[in-house]
Amino acid sequence: MRNLIHSKARWLPVAVIVILTATLAAGVAFADPPGNNGTVKIDGIPFDDYPDNEPHVGCTFQVDFYGFDEGALNATVKFFAIPPTGKKILLLTDSVFIGEDPAGGGTDLDASETYDLSNLLQPFMAHPQQGYHIKLKVNAPGSIGKDTKYKAFWVDNCSPY
Repeated sequence: MRNLIHSKARWLPVAVIVILTATLAAGVAFADPPGNNGTVKIDGIPFDDYPDNEPHVGCTFQVDFYGFDEGALNATVKFFAIPPTGKKILLLTDSVFIGEDPAGGGTDLDASETYDLSNLLQPFMAHPQQGYHIKLKVNAPGSIGKDTKYKAFWVDNCSPY
């Protein structure tokens, strides 16, 4: 019995090393996995780089791009007025460079772009409690897999310039 316990105790350090090595290798392998790794977040004033999403913002806001792959990646950004504001009416199209560094996960800020929809929303009627309902569509060609991201959010306090 003593030899059996002593024999198992000898293998314990080896097992721990094997498990730690596999865990570290997996962490390195998944730090920049192939494919469409990115996410987009809506950021209201005051602007920050923290990856939270704010579904109710003013007419001036930022779109933050996190964790996209490195390379010649330009995202096509489209804003639509959606019900109850409009029937999926295109408001604005833009292009944003998002491929400055390898995908670093959900807190890796690749780009931020500021938008003001005040003048574009003037023809529409704001919901009395919510404001204007907006849908963001981001297409990141060059990503492997599904390359489109969506966000629906509300903007309010819009004054024309």
